[in-house]
Amino acid sequence: MKKNLLNLISLLLILIFSLNAGAKAYTGLNLSKSGEDSRFASVYVMLAETYLSHGNYQKAKTFLNKAVEYDPKNTQARFDLGLVYEILDDLQNAIDQYGRILVQEPDNKEVNYYIGLLYDRTGKTEKALNHLHKSMRLMPYNSAVYYDIGVIYARDNKYEKSLFYNNKAVELKPDFAEAYNNLCYAQANTGNYNDAFGNCKKAVELDPNSAPALDSMGYVYFGLKKYNEAIEYYKKAIDMDSSISEIYLHLAQAYEKLDNKTEAIQYYKVYLDKTPKAGNIKEVKSIIGRLK
Repeated sequence: MKKNLLNLISLLLILIFSLNAGAKAYTGLNLSKSGEDSRFASVYVMLAETYLSHGNYQKAKTFLNKAVEYDPKNTQARFDLGLVYEILDDLQNAIDQYGRILVQEPDNKEVNYYIGLLYDRTGKTEKALNHLHKSMRLMPYNSAVYYDIGVIYARDNKYEKSLFYNNKAVELKPDFAEAYNNLCYAQANTGNYNDAFGNCKKAVELDPNSAPALDSMGYVYFGLKKYNEAIEYYKKAIDMDSSISEIYLHLAQAYEKLDNKTEAIQYYKVYLDKTPKAGNIKEVKSIIGRLK
């Protein structure tokens, strides 16, 4: 048994330098189950991580599945497997792997955080917040956790809660550009444009190429009824990232306020083209009809 294990470790070193050749050699070995299955599982994990480092996620998944077959309680194997599934956009299987870790280690702070983010991505907001709040208690000085909780509350229009968590994020990390942007957005949506302007300015200073921050600055100017300035920042945001459909909606609204119907219609149409399944389609089409 020890000899087989040493052979496997030697093979791992070969794989690191010659992945394809090593893989062919590896498939020729027959591993028998025994009381030392966990030791074999560890080798499978190391092999998988070698493939993972080379971007070969399918091979990594194969070896990681083999690892958990030998040792179902191998936390590293399940964590890596969850990561691979997430990379492959198989979110439910990623959640399943992280969930199995939490059965063994309910207070695993990183896994609570990652599974919370995945639940949010799959639309399970309550579960997401439960795990993120738990990870926050386990990692009270991690600014990213507060920020992510704040993002969820802002998206659900719970701006006071969003403000609380994003304020905490910037307290912990004073150069956290995204958190300043979220503060700006939440404050603008509660009518506090003066504080919003300061936080948006900070976000843009920290990350001048951030399309969301530039868009938020435009949003603040819009709230202050400075529509030309709003348009200037919306266009800067589009220059940075033309894929964010909401910016075109904001731009159209600013042109509409200036009674520039031609430009307003143009950007409303761009918004519709980019978001054909948006919930406000009827409303936007009605506005276009009115402007014509």
